[in-house]
Order: sequence, then structure tokens, then C-alpha cells
Amino acid sequence: MVFKRFCKDNKGFTLIEVMAVVAVSAILLMIIWPRAPLLSRWKLETAAQDLAGDLRLIRQAAITTGKSCEIAFFVYTNSYRRELPDKTSQIYLPEGIVYKGDTSFKGDPPFVHFNLMGRPSSGGTVILKSPTGEKRYIIVTPVTGRIRISKTQPDHW
Repeated sequence: MVFKRFCKDNKGFTLIEVMAVVAVSAILLMIIWPRAPLLSRWKLETAAQDLAGDLRLIRQAAITTGKSCEIAFFVYTNSYRRELPDKTSQIYLPEGIVYKGDTSFKGDPPFVHFNLMGRPSSGGTVILKSPTGEKRYIIVTPVTGRIRISKTQPDHW
């Protein structure tokens, strides 16, 4: 009976309660806001690592199966198609991460395939860009097929 009476009298929030919630929200926003570029950088690093990992997977699959495997880059949809001997997958870049211009690979769409020796059809660079303007360069070395990620533009530009 006491509980019912207490609930009946409680019609809303007091001004002090609302001000406390606003103050706590403002403090949390002040802590989180400066870290927003870090989230963007994290997405960029993750996308670059994933793409480099997929390129390495394609290369290794070509060597182990003895069949050509490839990745095709779809610049306008910010995605790429990974073609393994037994499976094809379409992978989209994380939200906010885009290809910076065209890739230096040839074809329509641009692609790189690896032969059974692990050699790429051509060397080239894929540039990923974050909303803050940071870039990562995923570089495939011609002949050897070495795949690496760089924060700076490759020398062959």
C-alpha cells in the first residue's frame, strides 16, 4: 500500500535529475569525441590487413591447388571479389573506407591473379582511404608476389 502511494506521487523527473543526466552525457561525449579519429584509423588498419590477408590467401591457394586464383577490385562499390578454386566471395570494405582512385592493376574490373607458382599476373598497389584522409597502400610486388602494407606511397610512383 505504501508502494502504490509512492508511485502515484512520482509524476516525472526533477530538474536536478535531468541536469545530472545531461552533465554525465556531456562528460562522456568529451571523453569519446577526441577518440573518433582513432576509430577511423582502426577501421582503415583492419581493412588493409583483411585485404592483404585475402591476397596472401589467394596466392597460397594457387600454390597449393595448382590452379590460378584471383581477386577483382570493384572501385565504385568499395568491394572486391575473392575467387578460390572451390569458392567465390564478395567482400565489402568497412563503412567509411574507400578505394582512393583506381588501383594500378589492369583489367575491367582491375584484378590480380596468381599462378601455380605464386607469381602475380602483375604488380600493383591498392590504396585505401579513411574519412579522415589517412591512406594505406597494399602493394603486390611483381614476379615474387610479396604482399605488404605501407603508410607511405611506394617508390615506383
